[in-house]
Amino acid sequence: MRIRPPSRFAALAVAVGAALLLTSSTLVIPVNLVAWAAPAPAGPPSSRTPDWIPTGKATTEAGPSFAIVAYDSATASWGVACAASEIACGARVLSAAAGAGAVASLGPGPAAVAAALATLASGTGADSALARARSAGEDPSARQWVIVAADGRSAVYSGARLPGFSGARMGKGFGCAGYGLRGEETLEAMAEALAAGGGAAGERSARELGARLLAALEAGARAEGDPFLRHGSDASAALLVVRAGADPASGSDRLADLRVDRDDDPVAALGRLYARHAQTFLPAAHVRFGDAARRRGDEAAAAREYAVAEAGFRAAVARAPKDGDALNELAWFLATHGADPSEALRFAEAAVAARGDDPNLLDTLAEAAYRAGNLERAIEAAERAARLAHGNARYVDRLRAFRAAREAMVPSTP
Repeated sequence: MRIRPPSRFAALAVAVGAALLLTSSTLVIPVNLVAWAAPAPAGPPSSRTPDWIPTGKATTEAGPSFAIVAYDSATASWGVACAASEIACGARVLSAAAGAGAVASLGPGPAAVAAALATLASGTGADSALARARSAGEDPSARQWVIVAADGRSAVYSGARLPGFSGARMGKGFGCAGYGLRGEETLEAMAEALAAGGGAAGERSARELGARLLAALEAGARAEGDPFLRHGSDASAALLVVRAGADPASGSDRLADLRVDRDDDPVAALGRLYARHAQTFLPAAHVRFGDAARRRGDEAAAAREYAVAEAGFRAAVARAPKDGDALNELAWFLATHGADPSEALRFAEAAVAARGDDPNLLDTLAEAAYRAGNLERAIEAAERAARLAHGNARYVDRLRAFRAAREAMVPSTP
């Protein structure tokens, strides 16, 4: 990749060695004209105009690369998304850990994302992580950094020796950067899309950080005018969202870790991948988050989590109306967390109609029928489940419970 000379603005900064570093309360002069830090967010990403750092001139010759990092205080989630004119950007330029923060680094050559994340994990702030990252890299003037710490404070840096138009900007709880761009409108579009939420694309929930990050990538791609198709280069995109307890079975904090390592339109491909992820893995995760919120007495948080889960389950059924598994997942959720047992029963009956020899689906039907007040239908379904499962203890115990409920309803004889 050919490195373009810096713009007059950035070259002047390098020549005089001047710098501005903006913190939440001070304005000092020692680091670099293009390094800034932002205060921690009081809530979700703000729609205010973020600080803007232009460092390169506009060009359409180089393929673009851009990234966005954000923190969601409502769910204690950190996320990062990127799209780049190179293969497998997700393997090299981003990292995140629940309780620590998230990092993205763009530019040719190696990126010290591990060093930056380790600094965040030690409890230091975004500005310290940025200083560590810049000192660990081979040529910080040819890199961009976007860092959001555990407390939501952000720091961005855009080097002076990057191809095309380059720059970075940030607001409360987020930052974004890019190079090889048409102009600053790309980053403005990304920031606005993140603040607006990601619900406009149909099945994606506006409450999900992953959806908002993806919406920001899509806005950046639109502002660039289908850049990867236009340039015909190897291109990739990736999305990473972390949250404590995301996947208890594996012990992972990764709520979403999706990568398109090579595609002519990687952002669109990432969107399709996320849509499936939001219909499969995410709903069950949000049910767990909702159950945890309910156990600690936070009904408002539980309701938010359940709403995201239900949207995902319903999107899966809308995509495949005769899929037994999709119908069963929605039926079980509605039976155990919904407000209309009769709707749960309807979806459970449809699931069994699609695949009537599955004891798990019959068990859901039994639960839905019981909650809807049809105990005899529940026992009938539970008997079939236990028979098909060849006496599996789980289904036998469930059958005993339903029969015991029926016996308890029979008046005792004098």
